[in-house]
Amino acid sequence: MREYAYHHEKGKLPPTLARIDFLNEVDQEALDAILGNSALVEFEFGESILHEGDTTADFYILLKGAVQVVKEGKPVALVERQGELLGEQAALRGESRSASLTAASHCFLLKVKPEFLDSLSPQQRTAYELVLYRFLSELLARRLVETSTRVAELEAKLGDQPGTGR
Repeated sequence: MREYAYHHEKGKLPPTLARIDFLNEVDQEALDAILGNSALVEFEFGESILHEGDTTADFYILLKGAVQVVKEGKPVALVERQGELLGEQAALRGESRSASLTAASHCFLLKVKPEFLDSLSPQQRTAYELVLYRFLSELLARRLVETSTRVAELEAKLGDQPGTGR
């Protein structure tokens, strides 16, 4: 893993980050605070990004590559969509990580450190949280549809198996 300080020029969003829906929806002052407290991180295939059970509060935005989600030692999802948030659930709940993340390819992520919230006014913080929660609700709804589809596929396969009673 290599971590690079992100030198953000206030009021400007580089083209790579401009393609990230979440960042486009945050007001400029909150965006400047987020990016001012972020770092670019690079992982090679197989490197650990987060460990299940850790209590770190950072979350990540996938910029390029693929990340494997691992729960109790078993792969449960592959994340390849640019702009996907990773590690956001533990960061929001203040709880330990519910899964591990491993680089499934050479990848780049934006590591967002929660300290940026301290620099926001109460109104800015509320506006940021509204955008974040709306974005997260869409993300979680999409993940639920993907998971439901996968469960239905697995149930169909089990139903086709001799001796399953289906």
